[in-house]
Amino acid sequence: MPGTLTVASTADIRPDAPLAPLTTIRVGGPADALAVCASFRQVTDALAWAARRGLPVAVVGRGSNLIVSDEGFRGLALRLAGRLQAISVRSGARLWCGGGASLPRAVLRAAAAGLEGLEFGASIPGSVGGAVVMNAGAYRGDLSQVLAWAVICDAEGRRRVGPADLDLAYRHSSVGPGQVVAAAEFRLRPGDPGAIQARLDEYRGHRRGTQPQGVRTFGSVFTNPPGESAGRLLEAAGMKGVAVGGARVSPVHANFIEAAPGCRAADVIALMAEGRRRVRAAGGPVLRAEVRYLDPERGITAPPLPEIA
Repeated sequence: MPGTLTVASTADIRPDAPLAPLTTIRVGGPADALAVCASFRQVTDALAWAARRGLPVAVVGRGSNLIVSDEGFRGLALRLAGRLQAISVRSGARLWCGGGASLPRAVLRAAAAGLEGLEFGASIPGSVGGAVVMNAGAYRGDLSQVLAWAVICDAEGRRRVGPADLDLAYRHSSVGPGQVVAAAEFRLRPGDPGAIQARLDEYRGHRRGTQPQGVRTFGSVFTNPPGESAGRLLEAAGMKGVAVGGARVSPVHANFIEAAPGCRAADVIALMAEGRRRVRAAGGPVLRAEVRYLDPERGITAPPLPEIA
């Protein structure tokens, strides 16, 4: 990419930007360009800049649900900053969040204001925008239950949409390539601060006891099949502790992958493929990836796993 990128947009656009440090598993190569955007205008300008050049766009939020290809990304990666990482309590039991805000921080801000309904997000280590895109959830709650509206930016501008416009379902929304969830507002309820804190303590304790801690990893690798647990299926297939290169299935929870120093994205993908193969060979369903993959040419997509009959 040319060295004059920053004059093309109001956004801060940086060439040849490392992406591994922006993800929790810390693997993968650099992006040709990275836009750091602190306003809706900067987001739309950066998206328009990429559209004029025919470049794919990938939003990198907290990086907790993303594997970056070892080859990097031949396009524009986009990260929200400044006001678009802010969180504020509004009247009427509403919580406004920039798309780049940490979802667990949003949960704590709501709890401090005596607002309930978002506690399930305390154990989801991602951004608010990414959580909306995936309709993230846990403990029988998800964002479709509390989302009032979201601001979607694309190369043409921005618009405010409601939950029905986003087609929210289990780990799914209609947010597409070239679109960014730049902000969201949640409709919560006044609650008892002690009861809210007790629920948060319960969820945190459950996470500490059942998920790997203090290692490089990301969120759940596979979605849960209907009426089943992906972790249970993988454990029954003997995947706990299995390693490929620098990637290892967590000995604590089989639906998590840990990365040692020197781990490559290819190691993670190969380990995912082996887990799917074993579960299917044992008579289980074909597991569907929850974690996303940053393809060098196509942008964010499903991981490139072999087809299984």
